[in-house]
Amino acid sequence: MRGILDKPIYLTGFMATGKSKVGILLADRLGRGFLDTDEMIIEAAGESIPDIFENEGEAAFRQYEYEAILETSRKKQVVVSLGGGAITQQRNWDVIRSTGVCMCFTASIDTIFERVRRKASERPLLAGLDDIGLENKIRNMLEEREPYYKLADIFVASTDDRSPEQTAELALAALTKMGS
Repeated sequence: MRGILDKPIYLTGFMATGKSKVGILLADRLGRGFLDTDEMIIEAAGESIPDIFENEGEAAFRQYEYEAILETSRKKQVVVSLGGGAITQQRNWDVIRSTGVCMCFTASIDTIFERVRRKASERPLLAGLDDIGLENKIRNMLEEREPYYKLADIFVASTDDRSPEQTAELALAALTKMGS
């Protein structure tokens, strides 16, 4: 695991799959810092992500995102939660591949739907959708992003019958196995 310990561990996956919640636990177990690129973007822009999308557009958001990923790539002892769409940008993959290890959290459509339904209005790409529209949007976005998620080095399933702590332990075991 020595080679992995020298690199950032980037977490990807669809929204509500555990990147932030499990990522914090994983960072703690590894004795690393935790960075969330969405939080870094909010700090850099001085406004919320929905406001960035509304006021500056998605292209501006993606530029903030790229700059946040570049910043995290210069750190060694970190676990980095990437925004759900970060991996759809080739330049982000170029940075991730050249500097770290990428772990993808997966979850079923039903699990994602239940988790995001409560806070859909806080997610710019899902705001204003009814339940049917929300489920269709999730399904379509997952389908579009699937080829990018498949590029990850490690995969960990986030399920409703497993606690975030248990998922973090599975992630740690997968990293240990990869590093041995």
